[in-house]
Amino acid sequence: MSLSFLIDDQGKVWPAGALDLRRRLGYPDPDFDLPAYAMRNLGYVLVRERGNSVHVSLRPAMVRPPALAGLFYHLAEAAPERLLLSYLQREWKHELLRSAHEATLRLEDLVDAASARHPRSTYLVQRHSLAPRRHSALERLSPLLAVWHLVSGRYPDRLVDLLGALGVLDRAVVHRNPAGTNRLIFDHRGTAFSHYRPSWNLLAVGRDIEDQPDRAYAARTAETYRAVLQDEEPRFEAVDAVITTPGRDVLRSRYDRLILPWRGSDGDRFVTGISVLRSSYVLDCA
Repeated sequence: MSLSFLIDDQGKVWPAGALDLRRRLGYPDPDFDLPAYAMRNLGYVLVRERGNSVHVSLRPAMVRPPALAGLFYHLAEAAPERLLLSYLQREWKHELLRSAHEATLRLEDLVDAASARHPRSTYLVQRHSLAPRRHSALERLSPLLAVWHLVSGRYPDRLVDLLGALGVLDRAVVHRNPAGTNRLIFDHRGTAFSHYRPSWNLLAVGRDIEDQPDRAYAARTAETYRAVLQDEEPRFEAVDAVITTPGRDVLRSRYDRLILPWRGSDGDRFVTGISVLRSSYVLDCA
């Protein structure tokens, strides 16, 4: 059984073919594709359901908070096993998501980026489940998580080569925690990180984690990495961070991050962070 409905700009739900809605909007002709028109031009959200699958279509630049809140409420109730997200920017794009939680975060990414919206805080973190089938980003990172479990968290001799072979080296950081200290020292910082100057990816090696252009962001990140080392357990989380670099634009970055603690053979410990960027945009801080 399939079901289609629209969520309007006030968060109200309408059957896709509702005559009352057609009259209200001034398009009573049943041959007129009202759902597509309302989604493209009025900021409505089109939802189609079939069994445990949901297809959501929207135009992020047009969607208002009440419509998004109504969609989030419905997704929380429906708890779909699969969700296809179709969104119109310059052209149509499509993404397959694994859960209502992942879909909520991704929808926030798209709508906030379309309006360059400021976050509630300069650094927010939400813990994710460590079940790969519940999140597409973790599914991509699951081979590395499997290796960590296989070696019981013992630091591989050629970890950087392993990260390269798994295709995650450019979005990876490796920190070394020398025995008997609380320090976290950069051993590697991937080339895909672009919120600082490009040369900083090389300059970071040998520096403490706090020795970054944005000291506040660095301190919050260090706090999380040290907590993972203390717990000695993997952590997968969603991060929403405002990153400020002297002489550069202020960026809002939203990403998923897998953090793994490793035990070295000489008493040193290591912690790796692999991130999957969901959105990044310049904030107007004038």
